[in-house]
Amino acid sequence: MSLQSKVTGKMSRALSLLYCLIPLVTGCMVGPKYHKPETAMPESFEEKSEAEITTDQDLCRWWEQFEDPLLNELIAEAVKSNYDWRIALEQIFEVRAQYRIQKSYLWPEVDLNASATRARFSDNLFSSSSNVNSTAAGASPASIVSGNNFPVAGTIQDFFQVGFDAIWELDFFGKYRRNKQTAFDLWEMSKETAQNVLITIVSEVARDYVSIRSLQKQIDLVTEKIAADERELELAETLFNAGLDNQIQVENLLSTLQSDLSRLPVLETSLKQTIFGLAVLLGRQSEGFAEEFTARSPIPSGAGKVPLGLPSDLLRRRPDIRMAERQLAAATEQIGAAIADYFPHIYLTGNTYGFESAKANKWLIAASRYWNVGPSLNWDLINFGRTRAQVDVNKSLQRQALLSYEQAVVSSLKDVEGALVAYFEEQKRMITFDAQVEANRRSLRLTRDLFSSGLADESQVLSAKKALIDAETSYVQSQQALTGDLIALYKALGGEWECTSSP
Repeated sequence: MSLQSKVTGKMSRALSLLYCLIPLVTGCMVGPKYHKPETAMPESFEEKSEAEITTDQDLCRWWEQFEDPLLNELIAEAVKSNYDWRIALEQIFEVRAQYRIQKSYLWPEVDLNASATRARFSDNLFSSSSNVNSTAAGASPASIVSGNNFPVAGTIQDFFQVGFDAIWELDFFGKYRRNKQTAFDLWEMSKETAQNVLITIVSEVARDYVSIRSLQKQIDLVTEKIAADERELELAETLFNAGLDNQIQVENLLSTLQSDLSRLPVLETSLKQTIFGLAVLLGRQSEGFAEEFTARSPIPSGAGKVPLGLPSDLLRRRPDIRMAERQLAAATEQIGAAIADYFPHIYLTGNTYGFESAKANKWLIAASRYWNVGPSLNWDLINFGRTRAQVDVNKSLQRQALLSYEQAVVSSLKDVEGALVAYFEEQKRMITFDAQVEANRRSLRLTRDLFSSGLADESQVLSAKKALIDAETSYVQSQQALTGDLIALYKALGGEWECTSSP
């Protein structure tokens, strides 16, 4: 039989032994078994509306309901290029690799070792009398080196070795299986963390975009009002110079003009800062980014569909809740991993198979073969309560994780209820502003009719126009707030983010 056949036969027998041991190794797991906690949820939200309820697909890409092509493009770019999102994806890859590391501990570790050495023994390491006596007894120098006698001083010895070393801790009590499941739970948790980052990014992009459109509209309105202020001041100065009006009216109008002029730089600053912030969300540099907003567009409307549903849907939609649940699962698994340390650690170890020789020409022949394998046991019997303390630590971490999960559920309900009440109340407020705008428009139209008939002067028309501009400004701000509240509601509901993919 050839050497290769013998090696193949031994490896086949080793694999057979390995397969026989697998049921034994995986047969027992100490510690608690994880069960997903049952959470009581209300049957409906406190804040209700007769608005249309959207579907999960609407929640998946809720920003498309605004029907704004540029907003859709910006969100698509943010999902592709945002740094926080890309970092979160890399963290998923990292945790997945950690899971593979923990999984590998369930199997034997096999190392290939090879060496070729030449050694000379020191002339002064051993006494000359020992060497002489050994030689006198008829032992050859080679036998003295390789036998039980002391090496001969000055002897040069070669040693050639190649083989496989193996060690395998048999996971009788489930420690490594618990650690593997913990790593898997953390991998799942990292996915939920990334989804939470994505929801935040999309919401912030939408919110910044709405702010940009609102600020642009407010700047246009303030600019229009400044022009009316200047014309009204010009008329007052004309009347004052003609002796038909007093200086108080002129000074009051000048103060109003300066007040409106001071509002413009504040709005311009907010607009530029918001654009720069949006550029960062897109992973861009801010240079030249403001040019994309040169063309004016209306503020995305927040009126219409309200994405409601059952509160229990939050348990599957909100990534922070799913993240807390995975953290609880991981903490539960770690209790079992700690309890496993109460029991002995059993290993299969040995220089499994190899060749060694003192001569190179006899290195890889059958007579140079060696092998050994055998079990070993390590049991930490006395450690002054360290194992018990570690179990207590993990039990406390599990209780903390359960409390964090329950807190996440309660917080999610609070977020949704808060977003709903803000949305509905702002909707009422916007209705009043809309009515105010319509009333001021009618007033301006009537004043212009009187001016055309010679029954009113131009200053009255300008005053009515400025009142309309103020009402429109309040309406724009309310419109921004309403859309922002709707975005906050989408974020609070979590969205149906199963339509997104993560590693």
